[in-house]
Amino acid sequence: MKTIKQVCEESIVPAKLVRAVIKQLGGGKEAIETLGDVYRHGADGGFCGFTYYTDTVKFYRRNRSDIVAMAEEMSGDLGMDVIDMIRHFGCFRGRDGFQYTTSFETSCIARALYGNVDDPEVPNALAWFALEEVARAFYD
Repeated sequence: MKTIKQVCEESIVPAKLVRAVIKQLGGGKEAIETLGDVYRHGADGGFCGFTYYTDTVKFYRRNRSDIVAMAEEMSGDLGMDVIDMIRHFGCFRGRDGFQYTTSFETSCIARALYGNVDDPEVPNALAWFALEEVARAFYD
């Protein structure tokens, strides 16, 4: 496991976002240990500060610019459009295995990225994205 300083220096995750995730998890050594569970099991396991839409939407709104910048950078590295990358997040997979693909749903992603946050599912997914990327930065 890396230190906060190492993650801030070596990762594509903005330092401000690393600190925001740790703070949202409750701060301190326990928060960093929790990131190990996030790394192994994913953000949808229910972690302090990242369980309820009220918390994740608020977190996303406060950190939107850093989360969007990180998503744009990652999608570019993958050779994908940022909206297409987000559409394929596992949390958007339906019970039947299909992805978040309708034009309405795609427009929800675009609005969450660049406009109004009117659907809590997308900001929630992007808050989880930030949480998982910070966990990956510590434990990869």
